[in-house]
Amino acid sequence: MKKSVGLLSLFLFIDLSASTEAAEQSAEWQKTLAAAKTEKEVTVFCEPTIDAQNALREFQKAYPEIQLKLFPIGARDFGNRVLAERRAGKYLADVFSGGTTTPSQVLAPAMALDSIRQTFTLPEVIDESLWFKKRFHFADQESRFVLLSDATVVSDLLTYNTKLVRPDEIRSLWDLLQPKWKGRIIAYDPRLPGGASNNMRFLYYNPRLGPKFIQRLFSEMDIVISSDRRQLMDWLASGRYPLALFVGREVETAKQQGLPVEEMYSVKTDGAMLTSGAGSVTLINRAPHYHAAKVFINWFLSRDGQIAWQKHTDRNSLRTDIAKQAITNWKERVPREDGDYIFTNLSEYDDLRPGRKIVEEALAKAKQK
Repeated sequence: MKKSVGLLSLFLFIDLSASTEAAEQSAEWQKTLAAAKTEKEVTVFCEPTIDAQNALREFQKAYPEIQLKLFPIGARDFGNRVLAERRAGKYLADVFSGGTTTPSQVLAPAMALDSIRQTFTLPEVIDESLWFKKRFHFADQESRFVLLSDATVVSDLLTYNTKLVRPDEIRSLWDLLQPKWKGRIIAYDPRLPGGASNNMRFLYYNPRLGPKFIQRLFSEMDIVISSDRRQLMDWLASGRYPLALFVGREVETAKQQGLPVEEMYSVKTDGAMLTSGAGSVTLINRAPHYHAAKVFINWFLSRDGQIAWQKHTDRNSLRTDIAKQAITNWKERVPREDGDYIFTNLSEYDDLRPGRKIVEEALAKAKQK
């Protein structure tokens, strides 16, 4: 009897504690909302794609009393802007949503970001079990500042002209070293910042490929390098070259125009690359509208916010309580919980210098032949 009473008391205590915690979270949220309405606005900088902007504008519908001031800008330019403003004693930005390299490798070390976890208030945002592999994923080394909210399995590393190449000719990237492809491959310059960074991370840190593959690819295959992605796509679509590396989003534009190009989905034996596009969020240090920033971040990471993001961008939200079937080619692009991926935005894959050095040395060796 005493044991039963003890268990009942324990359950009542747990239930009461949970109820108290929920009430405290609700009270904190109401307090945050009230303060945000007093601030009246939130200043958010985001990647300049129309899809990203349309997704973030959904915030205004959810919180019409907080004016969303949205400024599209690339991550690198945003980083330069923030640091220049701080040197002048100006603190204008609240939130950045976009690429991960500049926030994690430039702004975080410069102490221009605050821990994003401090903004989490809504229970559904605090709960890590609602996210891919039941945890949050961060791009920065401390796992505090640059939260990754989307990640999609991508196959844009290698693109081909559908009139000149059959998918079954290339099952592994090692097949690119066959003599028949020598002098027939073009590539966006992997030595440049951004651009091919995620692709290079996948190649360099992939145990199935790694430094040896990179060295042979760029020293033996007479690859034509360009820093102009549109030129590369023109060459590929016209049939001047049958294969292209690192052309990124240009392939989607070309496909929409009906050009004979496609991503090489048949390359599966080398593993899969998981990348976050513009789907990260950071809280800027000394945000002028801190409470409004908290409301924006909680909305963005909520189910409603991530539904809006996934719908407009056609990229997979890392929240797992959202239906995925509306994503284009979702069976290929949505990561499986039991899948083995190289998630190229994680901090363990940050260092691109060794891979770029191999490319430099391989291209120099190729010129000497």
